[in-house]
Amino acid sequence: MYKHILLPTDGSSLSQHAINSAITFAKKIGARLTGMHAIPLEHPDLLQAWMHRDPDWITLRQALFEKFADRYLDFINNAASTAGVPAICKLVKDEEPYNAIIKTAEQCRCDLIFMASHGWRGDRSYSIGSETQKV
Repeated sequence: MYKHILLPTDGSSLSQHAINSAITFAKKIGARLTGMHAIPLEHPDLLQAWMHRDPDWITLRQALFEKFADRYLDFINNAASTAGVPAICKLVKDEEPYNAIIKTAEQCRCDLIFMASHGWRGDRSYSIGSETQKV
């Protein structure tokens, strides 16, 4: 059966519901969890820096991504700890969240990916596909 579950989160309430379900499932089957959140790679976006009239915009944006990632991953750690389920969490940087999820699952040798899908991308998701569909 499943022994190592990858649990990606985007911090949404739907993702939090999936986290709680995954923890319940992991506890029942005796699995461990790896929680993860993907953020974009740091890259110089000079147009955005110019639009925000702040030369430090790139650094500030990255710090904001990391701050939210810490909050999302703390939710997983706290919920898993409360339930007595072994868990570690990772912040992963990649241009595409689905790539980060697949790479992390492979690197951590996870045998199940437990994630929510909510289709926030609107019309774009129909032509390109949601992160869940891509995984």
